[in-house]
Amino acid sequence: MKKNVLWISLCYLAAGLLCALAAALAEGKASGLLAGFAGAGIGASGVLLWKYVYWSRPQNAPRYRERAQRERIEQKDERNERLRDKAGRYTYLLGLLVLALADVTFAILDATGAYECKGLILFSGFLLLFLYIAGIVIYRRLKAHY
Repeated sequence: MKKNVLWISLCYLAAGLLCALAAALAEGKASGLLAGFAGAGIGASGVLLWKYVYWSRPQNAPRYRERAQRERIEQKDERNERLRDKAGRYTYLLGLLVLALADVTFAILDATGAYECKGLILFSGFLLLFLYIAGIVIYRRLKAHY
């Protein structure tokens, strides 16, 4: 496994620890946000460190080389590129439809006086998750179809 994965994971760990320290020193709403960033940095660091240690073991080296070669081939395969492009386009169009419906919904909520900012924040997070999952599902369906 590449050495830069180790360095990236150590940077994530340092950023996570700095955010944890800042969260301990901060007060109010900022401490919760900083605690979330700390968890994200430390968690991502743990996963990357585990992958680095696992794939760097001598007994896993042949499997890692095989896996890396397969990934390089799949990245350059023209059919997969075309399918990724189509999946991206369909996901984009689906996202536009969802955003249009959300605009209408938020306009209605605003007109009735029931609009809250927390709902908008939750919605944007779920929209991000939705678009990511939709892209994967559409890509897999296109791959199975062609």
